[in-house]
Parts: sequence; structure tokens; C-alpha cells
Amino acid sequence: MALTACVVTLSSIILVRDDSPPPIGCAQGTLTVTGSTAFAPVVRELADKYEKECEGSAVDVDARGSNAGIRQLADQGEQATSGSPALLALSDGPKPDGYPQLRETRVAVSLFSLVVNDRVPVRDLSSADIRRIYRGEIRNWKALGGPDLKVLLVSRDANSGTREVFQRRVLGRNEPAQSSRDCATMDDPEAAVTRCELDSTEQVLSTVARLPGAIGYSELRAGTELKGLRQLAIDGSTPSVDTIGSSTYPYREIEYAYSYGQPPADSLASSFLGYLTRGSGQDVVRTHGHLPCATPEGLRICGEE
Repeated sequence: MALTACVVTLSSIILVRDDSPPPIGCAQGTLTVTGSTAFAPVVRELADKYEKECEGSAVDVDARGSNAGIRQLADQGEQATSGSPALLALSDGPKPDGYPQLRETRVAVSLFSLVVNDRVPVRDLSSADIRRIYRGEIRNWKALGGPDLKVLLVSRDANSGTREVFQRRVLGRNEPAQSSRDCATMDDPEAAVTRCELDSTEQVLSTVARLPGAIGYSELRAGTELKGLRQLAIDGSTPSVDTIGSSTYPYREIEYAYSYGQPPADSLASSFLGYLTRGSGQDVVRTHGHLPCATPEGLRICGEE
């Protein structure tokens, strides 16, 4: 009888522990996270984890590009009758000038990569050759020791933070104008190079994988998951989160999270922002190929740039 009573008591304790309250910092309600499509895979995984750990929360990820997200946040903030709207915007790099109401949080150092179709055997491009390609001075891969394939530039639209980082950190200038709608045929006979613009990182990756001779760019981890393409080194340096502190690899930027003003401390926006930047969220961020700003090395880089 004594043994049976102990077993019953232990079972009761276990059942009570299974009904333990959610983690400290949980908040209920609904939240939308918009902005960067490159960082969206991180946010989606964290949103799923948060919803499972925090009953009564709903986090919708609606990535439309960094600049589009910034504009959406600013517009909703201006229209809000009181306080900060239930909206966060992720941006590859700092927001444009002219949005003084937006409050920034530095989340991670993001690495980006040029990606090329598998039919092109090139594995490393110099910065000078990249600029020549995007100026239209190199139109065929055989000029770089590759096969006789026309160079096809598969780019992002003007809402893309990934594109802005590429222009600022690698090209040192804007990309040429769009000259193709299908990414394969040139619509403008006077254009120097065939170049199209797409709405998301996923579209860029699938198009580069589909078209022989195509080259594009993406967030680092996304570029390793799709068949039919490979990542390129730049000036002999490969993108790696493990060497980001000492590497000269140029195609990187800080990922920012923006809110409209200061969200209430007990709001889902505030809670999810903390979840994104601290604790177990850092593991997810790093798994996707980003260096969290809250780590010692990330703190140094995020504070310097």
C-alpha cells in the first residue's frame, strides 16, 4: 500500500509539472513581422517555436522586402490611434533616412552570397570581375574560363535590402536597369546585359537553379539548400559565420528589427523581439548562417558597423 501511495503521489507531481506555466516573458495576442525575405526563414522558425511555447500568441510572417517593410511599419504607425502597432519590420542594413519614429534593435550580422547555376564551374570571382559582369563588360562565362554560356543577371527589385547591401558592399554602385521580364531573353536590344528583377530570395534561387549561365544573390543559408546552384567566393574569401570576425569577406550587413516607437513592455511585439535577440533564439539565428549580435563576437561587430 505504501508503495502504491508513493507511485500515485509521484504521478500527481509529474502531471502537475506537465501543466506548468509558459516561459517567463510570454505574451498573448497577434503580431505581424514583415520586411526582409532573406531573414524570413529565421523569423518563421522562431515564430513557430514561440507559438508552441506561448499559448494564446499568433505571429504571422509576411516578408515583402526590407524597404517595403519599413514603409509599411511607418504607415501603420502614423495611422495608429494610440501606441505602437503590433508590427515589426526586419531590414538588411539600416533603414533609409526620413523615418525618425522607427526604433532599431540590432539582431545579427547577416552573410550573403553570390550564387551561380551549376552549369558554370566558376567557384571564385574577384571584386573587379563582379563589377565588370554587372556593368555588362563580361557577357559570356567563357571570358572567365567557363563554358560558352550567356551571363544572366537574376536580381531583386528595389524593395530588397539584400540588393542594397550588394550594391553598397560589393558593386560600389547601382545595378544596371532591368532588361528582361523572363530572366532569359533580353527585351531591350540596347541593354549591355540581360538582367531581371524578382520579388523574393526564393524566386532568385529557383530561377538561378533553372537557367544555365544565371548568377544572383541570397542570404547565406538559403543558398546552401537548393539544388542546381552553388555559392561563390569573393576575392578568395568564402562566407562563413565561423570566420566572420576575422574574414575580409565583403558581402555582409547587420540585420535590424524596427518597431514604431517603443512597444509596451507586456506586448507581444516586445516579447517576440526579446525572443529573437536573446536566449534560445540565438541558436536558431546561428543555425541559419547569421551571427547573433548578443554573442561576444557579434556584439563587437554590431557595435563597430
